[in-house]
Amino acid sequence: MNNRFEWHKRYELGVDFIDKEHRKLFSIMNKLFEYGENDIKTQWICQEGIKYFKGHAMQHFAEEEMYMASLHYEGYDRHRRLHDNFRKQTLPALEKELNETGYSPDAIKHFLGVCAGWLIGHTLTEDRAITGQTSSKWENLLPEEQIKKVSQTIVQLLNELFQLDSRVISEHYGGEKFGKGFYYRLVYSSKDDKEWEVILIFEERLLLATMGKMMGEQSDKVNVMLMNAVRYTARQFVDRIRIHFPTIASYEIKNESLLTYEQFQKIFGKQQPQCSLLFDTGEGYFAYCDRSPSYLQEEMGTTLEANNTTEEIKNYLKKEEENQKKKILVVDDSSVMRQAMQELLGNDYEVSEVSSGVAALQSIALNRPDLILLDYEMPVCDGGQVLEMLRSEKNMSDIPVIFLTGRGDPESIKKVMALKPAGYLLKNLKPEDIKANIDGFLRRQEEAKNNQAEPRKKILVVDDSEMMRRAMHELLGSDYEVSEASSGVAAIQSIALSRPNLILLDYEMPVCDGSQVLEMIRSEKNMADIPVIFLTGRGDPESIKKVMALKPAGYLLKNLKPEDIKANIDGFLRRQKS
Repeated sequence: MNNRFEWHKRYELGVDFIDKEHRKLFSIMNKLFEYGENDIKTQWICQEGIKYFKGHAMQHFAEEEMYMASLHYEGYDRHRRLHDNFRKQTLPALEKELNETGYSPDAIKHFLGVCAGWLIGHTLTEDRAITGQTSSKWENLLPEEQIKKVSQTIVQLLNELFQLDSRVISEHYGGEKFGKGFYYRLVYSSKDDKEWEVILIFEERLLLATMGKMMGEQSDKVNVMLMNAVRYTARQFVDRIRIHFPTIASYEIKNESLLTYEQFQKIFGKQQPQCSLLFDTGEGYFAYCDRSPSYLQEEMGTTLEANNTTEEIKNYLKKEEENQKKKILVVDDSSVMRQAMQELLGNDYEVSEVSSGVAALQSIALNRPDLILLDYEMPVCDGGQVLEMLRSEKNMSDIPVIFLTGRGDPESIKKVMALKPAGYLLKNLKPEDIKANIDGFLRRQEEAKNNQAEPRKKILVVDDSEMMRRAMHELLGSDYEVSEASSGVAAIQSIALSRPNLILLDYEMPVCDGSQVLEMIRSEKNMADIPVIFLTGRGDPESIKKVMALKPAGYLLKNLKPEDIKANIDGFLRRQKS
């Protein structure tokens, strides 16, 4: 979910006071992310933002309705009905969820998702319809009494099937995304080939909390068996609802399919449903949508049949899983740096950006990232303070943080590393090196999470000679995970990102020689026990004596045969293991 709701020229109606108020509503939504630069309490921020949003929205609705009345706008009653539903049902229900859950991340995500989706959708269609720029997307709604009857039936069914005390969030659900959803489509037809379509949307946590529990599933993910159970339950669900539609009561099911969110949005783009309801069940969100037969023109999703159902559900779940990219939050007061990181990482990761520490905390509450890239030098609240705040919050303290810093001198690096982040990256590194470091870090995180087989031993080669580094990589790369650094500063950075089992350290390097690098490593408690073997080109007794006085784990002469160097390293790591 994006962290800002940007105003675009296409939203303008050409009515000054309405356009001004719409911009203000967008601004208020953004205040829910940025409000209160000196306060880190998410609940307080949300309470104040919602109070302001609600008050302003109510005032705007009243002024807009007066304007429509002055024009004798023919869609006035329908438009007012949409306003009433939002102010009397949607906002109170969302507020209630926030209060009852103590402003949980899911509740905040629901609030912002529904409000932002409603605001943008309403502005682009219903408000533009006032000035004749488009037609209303809700022209084909069922009568209000019939919608009420359907919503009451669904609430009753949810209670009977799952003992859920549900409530209607909106009677005009506009297709907004809520959490991770599964979109199940059913098409019914009559003997004379008339059709009726229903789409049911289940939030993943709702399925796990209901059907999953009933089936004794222990997984935190939806699987094929659970999806099959949901399908058959959903059919019975729709059959109960059809009782209230006499004209379609005799229709038979024609096909069923699973939709992606994009396919679902495409359907909504063609024509809004005649009945579209959003419910909060207390265990997750549920939506019900049906469309009039005259608007069924295209097939969406592969039809589920007896001979392909299991395979299609597997493929659907696999694609849904693959679409869940790792999430990276970039926290930097520089818009140039944020944009650069977005361009560098956006193809492979879901990247969100914020410009301050407070905004970071709000973003994390809404959309927990897998990794935070945190600028160390920021005004008001610097990277060190932001990291401290993150670690003070139980539900955020385990998110890995890699510092972004423009300073690579030993003193600055020592200051950064004293805070014990997951690592740090210099901003002046080549973009491909920054990305390689991030890719590697997240890959290792995933491997650890999946409890894969014991990973290969890690060796860090530190040498200012590219030729020597390449030679060591070729010699050791088949049996070990080899990383390289060309300087002492780069070595410390690499160690922070990926702790090696052994460091092969060139003794003679410019700027910061091997002895200084060893001293830096030993000064850090979390690095001091990493064994270091010096690589040296000097084999005379005086040089060797000088090297060994530093008490490394050993030393190797660079002019040894490659097989002898590898045999020494293999033997050392074997002894370390035992």
